[in-house]
Amino acid sequence: MDREINMNQRRQLTPEERAVRAKKLKRKRNFRLAIVIIGFFLIISLIVCPIVVFAAFRVKNFTVEGTSAYTVEEIIDASGIEEGKSLVLIDINEASAAIEKKLPYTDNVRITKKLPDGIVIRLDSTEKSFAIALSNGTYALLDSNLKVLEYSPEIPEGITLIKGAAPAKYETGETLAFVSEPGKEDEEAETGDRMLSLILEITSSVKEYGIKDVNLIDVTTRSDLYLIYQNRIVLKLGDSSEIQSKLSLGQRVIEKEDAISLTQSGTVNLTVAKKAYFNPSDPEDIKELVIFNGGEWVEEVPEIPQTEETTQAE
Repeated sequence: MDREINMNQRRQLTPEERAVRAKKLKRKRNFRLAIVIIGFFLIISLIVCPIVVFAAFRVKNFTVEGTSAYTVEEIIDASGIEEGKSLVLIDINEASAAIEKKLPYTDNVRITKKLPDGIVIRLDSTEKSFAIALSNGTYALLDSNLKVLEYSPEIPEGITLIKGAAPAKYETGETLAFVSEPGKEDEEAETGDRMLSLILEITSSVKEYGIKDVNLIDVTTRSDLYLIYQNRIVLKLGDSSEIQSKLSLGQRVIEKEDAISLTQSGTVNLTVAKKAYFNPSDPEDIKELVIFNGGEWVEEVPEIPQTEETTQAE
């Protein structure tokens, strides 16, 4: 009975109700049609836009900024970026690493894309500061970040020798990697990283505090680290704690002793935190230490009276 009543009600829709119903049905049809049209154009754009982008944004112009020992052509070639290559497909991090690897005397390479067709390469230059002995009897020459720049049969003048660390990897254009300590094979990677960190802390502190003319940095024994300054003054650091503080104080002692005499020889004991003890030594003692570590010795150094001086950090 109820079903018959509902059927009669449907048949008895007024003209206004039928018009409203017709409009709703029309809106639904239009909505479905709009969805179809939008989907069609979306698919077309996904196909066409990449083609347009790849075709339009292609490398035509190169700009190289900064100081370098290499020519612009050498730098562009080393990047691996070719003229006509799509900007979208260029990996700027990979290109930057390629330049530093192939052209070792470059540093801090930054590459940016400049729409619509440009590549900008910014870089700095680096220089050899340190050397480390290799197993084949030659030396790897390094910059301040311990990146290998080149190999040499001898240590150039003014270069600091790093002693007591065995390189495991020493490819030009890459940072040194060190082998593990004997008996710690299962900690090889960690031990090598610790050695790298230790040497970098020493070298960066030497640079920061302006300690020039360092002939040797010896890290052979972790509890007995030391440096040799001008083949005549030994800076004994003891263990690897408070390296920066020790070298800051050591630099002040060197300045004080150099003000007294530029031929003074001896040992600056920095093993006690925030204290420095300078002990003048017989030049022959320093001579033996320098020669033992592969350095050179300047003869005719006058004898120094055996006195002791203590410098307290402020």
